[in-house]
Amino acid sequence: MKTIAVIESCDTKAKEAKFISDFIKNEGLEALVLNTATGPAPSENYDISREEIVEAYGTPWEEMEPKTKGEKIDFMKEAVAAYVEKLYQDGRIDGIISVGGLQNTVMAANAMQKLPIGFPKVMATTVASGTRKFELVVGDKDIMVMPAICDFTGMNIVTRQVIANACAACVGMVKSAGHVLKKEDKPVVAVTLMGVTNNGAVAAVEELERAGLEVIGFHATGVGGATMEKMAEEGLVDGILDLTLHELTSEYFGGGFSYGEAANTRLVKSVDKKVPLVISLGGLDFVDFSTNELPGRMDERKYMLHNANTAHIKILPEEAKALGEIVAERLSKVTYPVKLLIPTKGMRHNTEKGEELYSPESDSVLIQTIIDKVNDNIEVIVIPHNLDTREFGVKAAHYIIDEMKLRGKLPGDFSYADAE
Repeated sequence: MKTIAVIESCDTKAKEAKFISDFIKNEGLEALVLNTATGPAPSENYDISREEIVEAYGTPWEEMEPKTKGEKIDFMKEAVAAYVEKLYQDGRIDGIISVGGLQNTVMAANAMQKLPIGFPKVMATTVASGTRKFELVVGDKDIMVMPAICDFTGMNIVTRQVIANACAACVGMVKSAGHVLKKEDKPVVAVTLMGVTNNGAVAAVEELERAGLEVIGFHATGVGGATMEKMAEEGLVDGILDLTLHELTSEYFGGGFSYGEAANTRLVKSVDKKVPLVISLGGLDFVDFSTNELPGRMDERKYMLHNANTAHIKILPEEAKALGEIVAERLSKVTYPVKLLIPTKGMRHNTEKGEELYSPESDSVLIQTIIDKVNDNIEVIVIPHNLDTREFGVKAAHYIIDEMKLRGKLPGDFSYADAE
């Protein structure tokens, strides 16, 4: 019988744990409730005790008692993740669900992030509200997040419905879907894009699909690029067309709409794995900030409103130089042939002469800094188009196909139709 793991602090959320367990069992599945409580109050309605969880991680609970609450939570977070990962590896669970506030969300989400894409994961949480970022909860995995609406202080007309909906979602996935992501027969190409590079990227995707390849697009606005890097590390992609490096700009600024802490993996994990790689400079030339948290020196900057809440802001020449050095430093680790495509008419739309973000000085500094500092494994190819055009996208698609052929990821006689 299929089993759903339930992650709960069963001192304060015992009623919720029982409701979830009963719901799952009434649907003909098994529930396995893991108690993550760290406080002194008694726990109930669980199957796996906190003592068993921490002892499996190598520490008797008695050694946990003197620790502070924060220390207990930090330790328990990793212990629960290890326990859940072992349950999955042993084939004992088919889905996972949790409801709770910040403490339980931190623990449960960390465990869920250790599970593969496709494995059913549902988190109903008070954290999914206000201005909090979802990065804490989802990381680079496909966790279904449901706002709690109210706090979990027992069962009432709101929590019963919210928890029932979360349970129904998890049960439905376990019964009807819930297949762990696996590569199929088609070679897989990852492509990075965002709205301002969409035209070029979509042209590349269409060309790659026309050639018979499986293509996955990653939205390079915080977590997308990091997810792609993770999938590359796990061997789930055969080639990468990394057209849009915008997350590196947000990393340099330390904030903005597209900022994500995992940006430090960009051009790292895929390079370590030596995945066939063609890159370009999409979105490197601007940063996106909320209109109520703009960076300094706005009187010197060119900018445009992307929408009522977000401004796209052109980087200054000195910022372009620093950013170019960051990109070149990442690429200095490349030990195999990689192609770098340079668009001569802009790295996104609205950057040609007469348009809002036209700044040839910043563009020139960024491009020249990268070209001057990359190592000999990087082949620089100039394409006389804006990156956000069909012409650029089709050429880029052909280059990644050629690269995959050279690296043995495609047959030597593999061909593509001339779409130029």
